[in-house]
Amino acid sequence: MLNIIKSDIYRLFKGKCVFIVTLIIMILAGVSVATMSAGHFGIAVGSAGQMEQMSNPEFVQKMNDAKTLKDFREVMHELGSDKLDRDIIAQNINLYYFLIAFVVVIITRDFSNKSVKNTLSSAVSRREYYTSKLLLLLGVTTVLVLFNNYFNYFLNLIVNKKEMASSIGYITKITLYQMPLIYGMAMMLVCIAFAVRKTSIFNTISIPFIMVIQVIMMIVFAIIRETPEWYTKFEVQNALANLANDPSSKYIVECGLLGIIYIVIFGCVGYYIFSKAEIK
Repeated sequence: MLNIIKSDIYRLFKGKCVFIVTLIIMILAGVSVATMSAGHFGIAVGSAGQMEQMSNPEFVQKMNDAKTLKDFREVMHELGSDKLDRDIIAQNINLYYFLIAFVVVIITRDFSNKSVKNTLSSAVSRREYYTSKLLLLLGVTTVLVLFNNYFNYFLNLIVNKKEMASSIGYITKITLYQMPLIYGMAMMLVCIAFAVRKTSIFNTISIPFIMVIQVIMMIVFAIIRETPEWYTKFEVQNALANLANDPSSKYIVECGLLGIIYIVIFGCVGYYIFSKAEIK
């Protein structure tokens, strides 16, 4: 098992994936900190006050009239979150797309290169193989979250000073609150990867997956003309944002349990599928 993990770590750093992901995170952080606005993929999720202000015609006009970055920063300061790092971390659904890249390198590329069969024929059981991939991906996920959160924190602190920054203790708490759900996302991707076992199919399913689910749910809620409370609380993008905004102890526990449920279910389903699959 350890040899498989070492081999995959070597491949990660020999290839370009780690460096490309690191560069993109740094660029996104730089843009977010410079423009004083949290960038995100997918459907916008923000505080009620921010969403109301963004729909205000007068405020929108001020944004349109901003000619320089300095002007734009002044307008965004008026919008007004005094904790920009918190707002950026609230959009950690972005990390889902970086996890896809790591799953490709760690898991699906082995199937595409047909190296899995050779590995399993060399006294390595399917359980050892699956566990090694799972542990490495969870480790990569941990490093990814820590780097993203603390890089954004320190960059914001340096550029926008203390008035726009949370305390490092609060950033640490948000990180811990979000980890179970982010691990759950990672496990879902592991499950999909072992189910389809081809990079092209995995990318086709995983890349649009969250946005497709969100659009479908929006259509359903538009038809029934009601958005259930459970969706605004526990849909993964909403939950990650809520956890960054001073959540109650009950809500933290609920999201933590939900993340653990995702980890267990997707982990078990992924292993069951892999254990029964015909490896070619």
